[in-house]
Amino acid sequence: MNFALAGDIALNGLISSEPLSNSRRYGWLAGELGEHGGVIANLETPVVSGERNQGRNAWLFADREVTLEVLKQLNVICVSLANNHILDCGREGLANTLRLLGEAGIYHAGAGLTPEQAGPAYFKVGERTIAFAAYVHQSTHPAAEQYGDIFLNLFDPLRAAGDIGIMKQKADTVIVSIHWGTDYSFWHEEWQMATARQLIDAGADIIMGHHSHTLQAYERYGSGLIFYGLGSLTFGDFVRNGRRYALFRKTKKSAVFVPGRTGEIERAIPTLEKKGNFIVRGRVDIQARNRRLEVINRLRVRNQTVRYLLRFQENVLYRIYEYFFGYYMNPAARLVQFGNFRKITRLFR
Repeated sequence: MNFALAGDIALNGLISSEPLSNSRRYGWLAGELGEHGGVIANLETPVVSGERNQGRNAWLFADREVTLEVLKQLNVICVSLANNHILDCGREGLANTLRLLGEAGIYHAGAGLTPEQAGPAYFKVGERTIAFAAYVHQSTHPAAEQYGDIFLNLFDPLRAAGDIGIMKQKADTVIVSIHWGTDYSFWHEEWQMATARQLIDAGADIIMGHHSHTLQAYERYGSGLIFYGLGSLTFGDFVRNGRRYALFRKTKKSAVFVPGRTGEIERAIPTLEKKGNFIVRGRVDIQARNRRLEVINRLRVRNQTVRYLLRFQENVLYRIYEYFFGYYMNPAARLVQFGNFRKITRLFR
């Protein structure tokens, strides 16, 4: 029996406020994931508390019972807590999350109230022992500075390589999760490629990246697999000022990967999260899409004009499209809104 790798799981917004719909939201996907030994993912939102991290503008959180129910429904066995939202509800939110994961028997790594809680997790899938370590890159602004009594694994390649060496002695498969990269971008950077390959050379079997909320390229390097960005499996749509909103449409297409024992991908399950966070099977050929991403990324690295055009597409064209045609947007109403021109011109600055 094998495990599966998924992207961000954020059970905020409608997922927490409309829990009676969750069996329909995840019914199809739960059936798919239940065929495997368990799912490893990034848990992007803490369990709600009365505390708030004043160092952050965002305050993303999930209901306790919903978190427990959905993680079990999706057959999640291990999560990374090393991300830039795990402290949105402060120390109390992290403590609530750790308590819930303990009650559910779900392994975790990356953040905790003790070094042991933040350290690598070891667990079995079938006869195989898995070691899992998680880190968050400082460029994602995890905002942990105000807490002197919590442990959050900030990414340090030397430390990660040392951890890998220890894990390699205790486990059959070593997985390293890194929260890194550029939000809402399809493209990983050269430094990420160099870093990921160094960690494979150090003994890691799988690198699983998170944070961009988009499904980025993956590659086989040596005997290891590198997923630069696994995308968002589910991220709660939300209500603000009486209106429904969602993350960009391009974040709604993702995939769950089942790696084989010898460095290949046994299965890639495309997913599409529709309005209201209902997940259906995606229609994308994941392998063909990955080949396209790899070709474009090579051009992007070598050619400054291609790099500029792709940056313009992501920073300007995508944002204009999302402003008018996002999941809950009415393009006609947006067109006549006062101040539109000012908002759009900001994209060119």
